[in-house]
Amino acid sequence: MSKHDHKHEESHQQSHNEVHVETHTESHISSGADVQDRLSELTDDLKRVQAEFVNYRRRAESEKAELTAYAKTRVVRDFLTVRDSFDHELAHRPKDADPNWAKSIDAIRAQFDQVLAQLGVERFESRGQPFDPHLHNAIAMEDGEGDREVVVEELQPGYKLGDTVLRHATVKVGHTK
Repeated sequence: MSKHDHKHEESHQQSHNEVHVETHTESHISSGADVQDRLSELTDDLKRVQAEFVNYRRRAESEKAELTAYAKTRVVRDFLTVRDSFDHELAHRPKDADPNWAKSIDAIRAQFDQVLAQLGVERFESRGQPFDPHLHNAIAMEDGEGDREVVVEELQPGYKLGDTVLRHATVKVGHTK
């Protein structure tokens, strides 16, 4: 046998000595029950991932809504001091103020109140109401008879945004029967 024939024979033997390695997937495919089990397992995994995604999306939307509400609350609180300035102007408006000027200031105040109302902000009445520490910040007590505490004077109005108190009303409290 020549060298060339010998090399050809070795090459031929190597090509016939290939080994087939069965993969994990192929071994599962080999039986119908295994395929069904694997399909069921993958379906369960898919359902779990879908449920996790739905929960994630709900959490993300909830967190976004909370952040938006928080930002709205912060901004509106800052604007309440501007609204207070309108009240101070009205309380200290000179009797001889130009009527046209006063009318324009009143129109701006009304517009400002309208914007606050559109945002869901409402001013709550305190005078004559029972004292509520969730709504009122008492800074003074007046003597009186009785065991019932009521607001006798409102020094600074309180505001709510829905059920959230944006600012407690600053009040004087007295006792009545």
